[in-house]
Amino acid sequence: MNASMTTAVLISTIVVLILHAKIARCCGGYELEIDYIRNCDSDNIVELSEKFNVVLKPNCQVYINGCITAHANITSATVEFTVQKDLIKLSGKKDGCKQLDDAKSSSDIQMGLEILGLPKSCPINKGTVCFGNKPINVSKYKLRMNVLAGHLKGKSVTTTNAGKTCMEFSAKLVNVLMKAIGRGVIG
Repeated sequence: MNASMTTAVLISTIVVLILHAKIARCCGGYELEIDYIRNCDSDNIVELSEKFNVVLKPNCQVYINGCITAHANITSATVEFTVQKDLIKLSGKKDGCKQLDDAKSSSDIQMGLEILGLPKSCPINKGTVCFGNKPINVSKYKLRMNVLAGHLKGKSVTTTNAGKTCMEFSAKLVNVLMKAIGRGVIG
């Protein structure tokens, strides 16, 4: 084998190892890139803290950082929402308190609410809940992440007995291998 061939094989091997090392550090080969999670009204009755964030760790643990403050007791809530993944858009209107009641049949949702210290039903009492270092394990969903991969956006306007709340987000669930290949090809 000549020197240029050996160099090419060595460089290719290093690139492959770097790609595999990066993928191994991500949940099923995916990483979450948050563009923003924010309040979209200054008079929200339920408010996210200023630096509210969600992080997907390599071990498939989701960490929610920040606080949610309810500025009044909430006994009823109607949520109008729009969620979009790439070009697919879903909009609707739901009774928020009924959705919490219906979530009781899902052990995953109940466990998530419990871990985060969030109310499992209405009424929701006035106060602040901060999340800190409470992980939610999503490893059982890592084989389904390819369905969610892409640009995700959403907005909700919730009308409660005490006032309105508006929140919105934009994020990307990215396949790290495709991202690396794209950078290699494009740039």
